[in-house]
Amino acid sequence: MKKIALVLAIMSVLMMLTSIAGAVELPLRVEVNGERLYFPDEQPFIDSNGRTQTPARFIAEKLGANVTWDGKEQKAVFEKGSKKLVLYIGKTEYELNGEKKKMDTAALLISGRTFVPARYVAEAFDAVVSWDPDIRTVYINTNVKPADKKEGIEIVAGFEVPLDTNLIAVEEDWGGKTEACFEINLLRADVEGQLEDLRQILLQKCDRSTVDEVIAYVSQKKERKYYLPEKYIYDSKSRRYIWISESFMEDISIFYCSATYKRSND
Repeated sequence: MKKIALVLAIMSVLMMLTSIAGAVELPLRVEVNGERLYFPDEQPFIDSNGRTQTPARFIAEKLGANVTWDGKEQKAVFEKGSKKLVLYIGKTEYELNGEKKKMDTAALLISGRTFVPARYVAEAFDAVVSWDPDIRTVYINTNVKPADKKEGIEIVAGFEVPLDTNLIAVEEDWGGKTEACFEINLLRADVEGQLEDLRQILLQKCDRSTVDEVIAYVSQKKERKYYLPEKYIYDSKSRRYIWISESFMEDISIFYCSATYKRSND
């Protein structure tokens, strides 16, 4: 009887230790060209937008760029060769070689230290960035060039996106659920043009009837405070879902889901 009790006690302790180990979150890692980037004091973290934020100076040095801080204008300026990247604290708008762009997060100032989104800094200097959620690691490769660009076109998750569009288009790996996000904003110029660009982009991979349904649904929102419920539309041509997330204000996000994503009620 005592032996049975001892065995049960040992099993209980092992189960408890396993549970504790499983609850411990792996540290966030950043690797550049296969070499781990160490941060001596402030550590990188994932912000509320799901982006990895790193101390500006250390990632700049690892990418071979110089970074300077303008306290008056609250901006970090990265320079490498002929390229210049300007990130403003708390603003999603940024500048690359004098051209204004927009990202889905912002640089932050925490305890006097400037944190910047690793992906946007690395890609500004032609690095390729990937994320492994299982081991919480950001991989940055400066030796592999991004997908080829045609004149006036950039490649976003396999889609050809015109550089002059007012539609926001970014690669978006949301826990393996999505591949790309396209954002229409009612306060940004030429909403009809944004819709038409979205149509032409989706037609590259999706059936026309699917695209017509997406555009018709999104077009219902004509005022920023009009509530648009979320909607999933299945495309038989690409065998993917188009997920239109719910919209409360001026922005409407349209996600192209990953090949492995399957809705729970299917």
